Amino acid sequence: MITIKKLGELIGCKTLWYNETESTNDLARIAIINEGANGSVFIADVQTKGRGQRSNSWESEPSKNLTFSIILYPEFLKVDEQFLLSKAISVAVVDFLKECGLTAKIKWANDIYVGNKKITGILIEHNITGNNIASSIVGVGLNVNQKTFLSDAPNPTSILNELGREKELDRAKSLERLLFLFEQRYKLLMAGDYEKLEKDYFNHLYRNDGFYQYISAEKKFTAKIIGISNIGELLLETENGEQRKFGFKEISFVI
Repeated sequence: MITIKKLGELIGCKTLWYNETESTNDLARIAIINEGANGSVFIADVQTKGRGQRSNSWESEPSKNLTFSIILYPEFLKVDEQFLLSKAISVAVVDFLKECGLTAKIKWANDIYVGNKKITGILIEHNITGNNIASSIVGVGLNVNQKTFLSDAPNPTSILNELGREKELDRAKSLERLLFLFEQRYKLLMAGDYEKLEKDYFNHLYRNDGFYQYISAEKKFTAKIIGISNIGELLLETENGEQRKFGFKEISFVI
């Protein structure tokens, strides 16, 4: 069964809500091939093959959370600006969680944390044409009403758990508000107004306030975050002043 709604002017202009599907990212990919509308959203109560970063599976209890994908055609973004889209959706999720009463942080590259617990995962896939991004799929898994997590994920949490409440949040209203907030951030990208987005992203960055331990090439070292490049590299400065940069799979936080 599919329910079709309009939840936004651009983001969510067409929202298709499925009872069950293998992967909303796969639905989005097919929609792009068929020239689906910019800003279309695909959401499912159950994803049987939902994916996270590095091909990890994403645990989500049926009809408890928000697992969805958005298709976009950000042709105004150059290839070396691609991580700006990740920054926009990450900050929008933080904006939403703040409205829920939670202080969240963006754990590089695409996870959202409350304290030291993961509440949201984001997976973005780009299709490149020449020097520009032709299309993008923004996949989001936001834990909303799930109380118990059964997978071996080390530190999952949900809005319900963090608020310590029993009454579940309305997922449809939550989705509509989150899409609205993302649209506001996305419009900044469309207008070329990157400064506020960059500032807000860094201010919300997990462990941006000093020196912490990291692991790279099986070696631990201590460093502080000094920035994120537009293509998503983590920029660190070690205690002895050495500046280093890392790609997605080259470094891990010690938590």
